[in-house]
Amino acid sequence: MKKSIRYISIAVVLWGVLLAISAYFLFSFIEFIWQGEYRNYEQGVTIEVNNLSNQSLPSLKFSYSVNQSEFKEVGTIENLNAGDTAQITGSSKGVNTSDTSLYLHYYIDNGGKVENHMIYFDLMQPIKAVVILDIKEVDVHGFLIYEKRGFDGLSDFGPEEIK
Repeated sequence: MKKSIRYISIAVVLWGVLLAISAYFLFSFIEFIWQGEYRNYEQGVTIEVNNLSNQSLPSLKFSYSVNQSEFKEVGTIENLNAGDTAQITGSSKGVNTSDTSLYLHYYIDNGGKVENHMIYFDLMQPIKAVVILDIKEVDVHGFLIYEKRGFDGLSDFGPEEIK
């Protein structure tokens, strides 16, 4: 009687361990499929800028904002040369509410400041968010013409061309 109880206990424990391992691999597989091409990026918020134009870019500043008047800086990419790529990877802790957006700020030739919306976060502190900007050209006034795409923590977006 004691041996059968011991065997049943061992079987239940092994079944529980097997169930836990299976659940882990199932969730890992779902995450792998869900993130698509963005699964290789680090957790947190990643901004990748590819300068596909034939000229250097001005300083590109990225920041979070809830109300589009108070900004919290994420990072700046300085003087990106033609053909180069730069990346900013940081924590998503700056995404304090589910209504936070990421913005790109840069200056044009006449000294004016441009502010472009990059991504809206449906989630507070998403596990992973990726924004990829392919800068195609800088027009005669200094405005960037680019394509953006990425992953917002829930789904893919883009490509979307911005002129």
